[in-house]
Amino acid sequence: MNKQLSLFDYNKQRQLSGEERVPSANVKRSIDSLAAANMLTPDTSVSAALEVWLQSRRHAGLSENTLKNYKIDIKRLAEYAGAGAAVGEFTTKTLNDYLEWMRHQRRVPCSTKTLDRRITSLKSFFRWLTPVSGLTVDPANTVVNVSVRSPLPVVLTELEISQAQHAADKLRKRKKKGDMRPYMLFTFLLHTGLRKGETVRLVCNHLVLENSDQPHLYVRYSDKRHMHKERKVELSSSWVQDYTKYAEHYDVTERVFPWSVRLLEYRLEDISNSAGFSKHISFEMLRWTCAIRDFRDGMDPEKLRRKLGLSKVQWGEVRRKIQRLLV
Repeated sequence: MNKQLSLFDYNKQRQLSGEERVPSANVKRSIDSLAAANMLTPDTSVSAALEVWLQSRRHAGLSENTLKNYKIDIKRLAEYAGAGAAVGEFTTKTLNDYLEWMRHQRRVPCSTKTLDRRITSLKSFFRWLTPVSGLTVDPANTVVNVSVRSPLPVVLTELEISQAQHAADKLRKRKKKGDMRPYMLFTFLLHTGLRKGETVRLVCNHLVLENSDQPHLYVRYSDKRHMHKERKVELSSSWVQDYTKYAEHYDVTERVFPWSVRLLEYRLEDISNSAGFSKHISFEMLRWTCAIRDFRDGMDPEKLRRKLGLSKVQWGEVRRKIQRLLV
């Protein structure tokens, strides 16, 4: 029989002695969450377990948008299996069948990106649920990842990298209207692998170029929800040598790349055109190219994960794609 959970018992009030202190709101919520989690068993319904999981994730500091997506994703699972289905009834085959239903039988379009997100939610949900509910096996651990079946990212080969650098160098050395920006942006992204948003937000005082054995930058986030993405990333010594002239020429005093995203994308497209590529060089392409080169050159996987600012779940998917691209 499925056990529905009551997270709070409002009918019972504990009498405190004079020596006891009333716990803070945060402590009480943590105690309530822990008590609710301790009530989970393999017979608990997936819908009831979902509510406890969401509460625990909220206390862990996840954003409301993430919680909203988690709720939607696991509710889809409950829709498939039945809201009263016990968590102990789920197997890897059940979850893989559910994903096939989501892709081909639900009569509602499901993009690869959405399906990938739902797999991530499944894995996170059951990874948390398995120990707290007493399940012997995590059924989502070996669920087929949609990323394995989805198209691989487009990257630059070593020959194309050399051709692109040559084209960018020609652009900056033109006698008329020489432009350093394509070269500086291309070489920066190729070495650091920063995201598009991180690149355009990067400010000059987050660069450490002097009085350091290894020049580096700091990726910072103003929103505390993204603090796990903050990190230190090494800079190429050749890029640093060019930076002073670049900063003086373009009067760079605040943001390192003080232009709109669209304009910077145009500068990368200038390289593609100048090199005669059919590929369109982009921020994402250079991020993946950086990751593949570092992995191939023997960078420690954990160090590379931190350099890219990825969670362990995200890194699992990215690493599998990198390995496939290197075959």
